[in-house]
Amino acid sequence: MIAKRPGTFRLGLDLGSAAAKAALLDDGDSILALRLDVSGRPPGKILDDLYLDLSSFGDLSGIAVVATGYGRSLVERADRRLTEITCHARGVRMLHPDARSILDVGGQDAKAIRLGPDGRVDDFAMNDRCAAGTGRFLEMAARRHGLAIGELSAFCGHTPLAGEGGNAVEITATCAVFAESEMVGLAARGTPAVETLRAAHRAVARRVALLLKQVGAEEPLYFTGGAAANAALAAAVSAESGLAATPAGHAQFAGALGAALFARREN
Repeated sequence: MIAKRPGTFRLGLDLGSAAAKAALLDDGDSILALRLDVSGRPPGKILDDLYLDLSSFGDLSGIAVVATGYGRSLVERADRRLTEITCHARGVRMLHPDARSILDVGGQDAKAIRLGPDGRVDDFAMNDRCAAGTGRFLEMAARRHGLAIGELSAFCGHTPLAGEGGNAVEITATCAVFAESEMVGLAARGTPAVETLRAAHRAVARRVALLLKQVGAEEPLYFTGGAAANAALAAAVSAESGLAATPAGHAQFAGALGAALFARREN
């Protein structure tokens, strides 16, 4: 049984477009708990359940809370609200002190971040105007072929390439709507699903590689967000950017961990 210790915890909340993440740390920055909610329920209900779940670690009544993500403004209990850029940088440096660049591909956007030697953000670039460079496009592509987003990596294999002698099919549209039309055309021509889906991975990788180039990304480059679990996308990003994209530890929780690190005890 964990003793109740008021005010000795730090809670980070990352409310993204596809999932809500929570990270509970102690004052020594040890990770006590990580929680993920993909239900799409209202933030208030999600937070109520998170607090109930995490209360087994101690008294959370006076806990310091920092929120990040698209839904951060909806967290009424937050003491501070910070951008995803700031929190991802802090969270990744906690997990990987050698990190110099970060690629975060989420459901609604993609972010490239270059860090200075001290771990601070030197530069960043974001794509949030079109789904073609985000996880949502891959989710749409997977659904079109009867797959769940989590099945893409195994289906495509750990390589972005397809075909023989460089004859891989390509999806060239920079807009998700037109890219989907290209997939319809490929299916009509009898293109195997695996080649179409590998092409979808390369299309996303080209978009995020441009972001990495824009910020002058360098290795070590760590991949965060839900898409970091997709080895086929990581391979495609590495091929397009020339940088090894290594999935970060606790990749989906990098933002929540960074938010928790910014939290402080209330006196």
